[in-house]
Amino acid sequence: MRNVNTYYTNLDNLILFIDKNSIDDSQSLLVQIFTGFCEEEHIRILINELSSLLPKSKIIGATTDGEIMNGKVSTKQTVLSFTQFEHTTLQTYIIKHKKDGYYSGIDMAKNIIGKDTKLLIAFADGINTNGEEFLRGIASISSDTIIAGGLAGDNAEFKKTYVFDNDTIVTSGAVGVSCSSKKLIVNSLYNFNWQTIGQEFVVTKSINNRVYTLNDRTAYDTYAHYLGEATARQLPKIGIEFPLIIERNGINIARAVIAKHDDGSLSFAGNLKNGDMVKFGYGDTEGILRESEVLISKLRESPQEVHFVYSCMARRRFLEKGIEYETMPLQDVAPTSGFFTYGEFFTSKGNELLNQTMTIISLQEGSKTSCPLQKSYKSNQDYKIYSSRNALINLLEVTSQEMKIQEEATKEKEIFEMMFEKYADGIIIIKDDTFLQCNQKIIQMLGYSKKETLLKQKPGDFTPKFQPNGELSVDVINQKIKDCLEFGEQNYELKYIKADGTFFWAEVILIPIDLGYGEVIKAVYRDISKRKQVEDQLSDQKQILYYQSRHDILTSLPNRTMFQENFQESIEKESKLTLMFIDLDGFKSINDSLGHDIGDKVLKLISTRLHKVMTNTCTLFRLGGDEFTIILENINDKKNIDKFANSILSILSKPVLFDKYRLDISGSIGISTYPDNGEKVNVLLKNADIAMYKAKELGGNKFIYFEDKMSNEVYDFIKMKANLHEAMKNFEFEVYYQPQIHIDTEALIGVEALVRWNHPTRGIITPDGFISLAREIGIMVEIDWWVMKTAMLQMKSWQDQGFNVGTLSLNLTLKQLEESDFFEVLEGYLEETGFKAELLELELEESEVMKNPNYIITKFLKLHEMGIKISIDDFGTGYSSLAYLKKLPIDKLKIDRSFVLDIPFSKDSISIAEAIISMSNSLNIDIIAEGVENIDQINFFKNTTCKTIQGYYFSKPLSSKDMMKKYFKLPLE
Repeated sequence: MRNVNTYYTNLDNLILFIDKNSIDDSQSLLVQIFTGFCEEEHIRILINELSSLLPKSKIIGATTDGEIMNGKVSTKQTVLSFTQFEHTTLQTYIIKHKKDGYYSGIDMAKNIIGKDTKLLIAFADGINTNGEEFLRGIASISSDTIIAGGLAGDNAEFKKTYVFDNDTIVTSGAVGVSCSSKKLIVNSLYNFNWQTIGQEFVVTKSINNRVYTLNDRTAYDTYAHYLGEATARQLPKIGIEFPLIIERNGINIARAVIAKHDDGSLSFAGNLKNGDMVKFGYGDTEGILRESEVLISKLRESPQEVHFVYSCMARRRFLEKGIEYETMPLQDVAPTSGFFTYGEFFTSKGNELLNQTMTIISLQEGSKTSCPLQKSYKSNQDYKIYSSRNALINLLEVTSQEMKIQEEATKEKEIFEMMFEKYADGIIIIKDDTFLQCNQKIIQMLGYSKKETLLKQKPGDFTPKFQPNGELSVDVINQKIKDCLEFGEQNYELKYIKADGTFFWAEVILIPIDLGYGEVIKAVYRDISKRKQVEDQLSDQKQILYYQSRHDILTSLPNRTMFQENFQESIEKESKLTLMFIDLDGFKSINDSLGHDIGDKVLKLISTRLHKVMTNTCTLFRLGGDEFTIILENINDKKNIDKFANSILSILSKPVLFDKYRLDISGSIGISTYPDNGEKVNVLLKNADIAMYKAKELGGNKFIYFEDKMSNEVYDFIKMKANLHEAMKNFEFEVYYQPQIHIDTEALIGVEALVRWNHPTRGIITPDGFISLAREIGIMVEIDWWVMKTAMLQMKSWQDQGFNVGTLSLNLTLKQLEESDFFEVLEGYLEETGFKAELLELELEESEVMKNPNYIITKFLKLHEMGIKISIDDFGTGYSSLAYLKKLPIDKLKIDRSFVLDIPFSKDSISIAEAIISMSNSLNIDIIAEGVENIDQINFFKNTTCKTIQGYYFSKPLSSKDMMKKYFKLPLE
């Protein structure tokens, strides 16, 4: 067995980590994901990337309230734990809850627990899962298997948590992996050390994990009364520090608050039933860390190969910086990873759901012996939380006061104080159809002016004759009172009428109690009119939310979620399907140059055009950005698929007109088919994506069908991207210099600086091989700045040695020019290198200039003020307006090599070159021809006024050393 762990940052670094650590793709590879990013899209991208890189591996994961990677504790990070087993069989299972977890536990155990299963690691949703019921379901099928894991977290937001496997993400369900082997050794340990404090309480009303009353006081009021209102207001977050402690199966376990409700009830991380005896708990920092040292000593006594830690969020938040005194020592014994949960699973005499506990699962397959600790982690600091200290002071004061009250007060007064005046809800004591007593809250609720007036009424006097469902109100009330006396507590909702005739809804709880003079009924009333009103609105809102969750906001097209659902449904009813993955060519440049507002308008227009050609056999979706998919059903003829794909390309190629903009767009389409290219949605989508990239690689504006060999090509492309990210850090770029020559004297009058990538394995790569990729990943501007500074330093060095090189020409991009600090950086480079501005010439492509000529004019004027020359590169290819050309403050035009190539054999090329030369003469602008490669071209330009030449006839681009050897007659070192 081997385990390695890492933080996930991006796909490129993940590929490098997998390569560096020789992680082999196999069905014995377990990948656990612990992520602090509670976003479905982030999780979807992550599991798609892992599934594409390691398709055979078994993946399970959960969102967290903190992560553990090699013993280090973090928050809002993503930890990947890779465990390669040697003799263990892995099976994963994911399921949505039918109710609260019990049936999910049964299904999971039936599907993946076998006779040789030693361990089940399970993660369940932390908001909608009753952890105890989930474990009870597992135990009903298999009581011998060790269970580890816990409830997913969401950084104490208590809104939505996720668990997932290779394919599926659920928010109300569970995922698990079983480890089956005769050689696998599993050791399960835990550290609790939360102490009980204060008096004992009786759970007087609860339903599963929702506790309504403790000693007949609402659960919330109990916290407020004993720990202070300021503490109670911080529930559920403060609940991690003050759980309720109960003894189960011989061990103390905690139940932390996870939700607060309007009716004063609290939901806990596990079940509590009526009659349970509980106390408040509080953490003992020194005791916790002391017990952790004991656990480490136990682990060192036997061989360990890996530790998985599933620890409670309470420990991380309570211990704060001290939490790593628990986790880091584990790393010195064996690789350690895990996460902080909303409840931990542990196996003792039974499968228990714990809170406030660190659980550890240690695994061993081979014969590795344990190693001694490298460090000693001891707690020498005080990590007590001062807000908690205030709560403890409050608890001691209130408990002390109540003990004194209990000694002095009569039983009748004590009951009255506890059940009436301080109660948040209305209360009436009923005996034999008569009202004995009531509190002020019910008087206000029913709109009476005096208590005496209310007490003269009967239970059915303040209800309408009939309820909305047609039942007689008095019949309902009488039956509930009868059931309460016979069977115990009753809970129901009823419509009531106030003294002024207005109606309201109330939730009523009838509780039989003994006050010492016979059994009576305590009726508790809560006004729920607002809740009823909200429930009436929820139906419409649910429909709206359902639509919004499955449709793209910008285009109103079905989104990625609906795509996943529809494709799965289509697979189940169709024998063959076609998936088209569409990506717009050049869309990123529209966003970069014209802004996202124009980009959004383009996307809406394209969406409308595509949607109009959809039929009942195809459905269009927008996945995000400029990515679209189409599902084709009942089209099995490849000719028809080709015809449809060509029609889509034709639609995408139509010009887009907005105000003064005419945008020429095209698209690339990748096509995969079911079941030929995969049987799962994510596999088919990935393969269509790969084919789309191949279409782009071939120039775009075409469609490509997926082939198996494409996967390796895309992998090489991804690896190239990763290499390019590292190239700048590793100083792999070099500046080459293209000499610029006077055609008559053949003297060197300047150089153009060009970048080359000296790849460690592929050698020298010209810009054609990496520039477009550098732009895509956003490092091109950084490369341009590096080339500028490096070339300035080299030119200044040659000048200091007495070598006259002439003008330095540098390529400039519109994106670089648009940077807010462009002039500040440029002036800084000139000052730092000592290079003279009048010897610098900046080249901008004609097509870039014409994107926004008025903006360019202002920038060029400022460059001229600095003494810098301006050149228009690739002139003749960008459709310049003569009106703008006259306004532009430029010094030189560069005839594009495409016009030079066919001189003197093409009359058109000659005509264009002569026209450009003539125009430059009339505008008094210098001119240079690039791409001059033969004597015929030289002879042509000798007969014109174009006297500056650049091309292979005189010299190819040279390194700085070759420049010195050729032009300065210096030998190479």
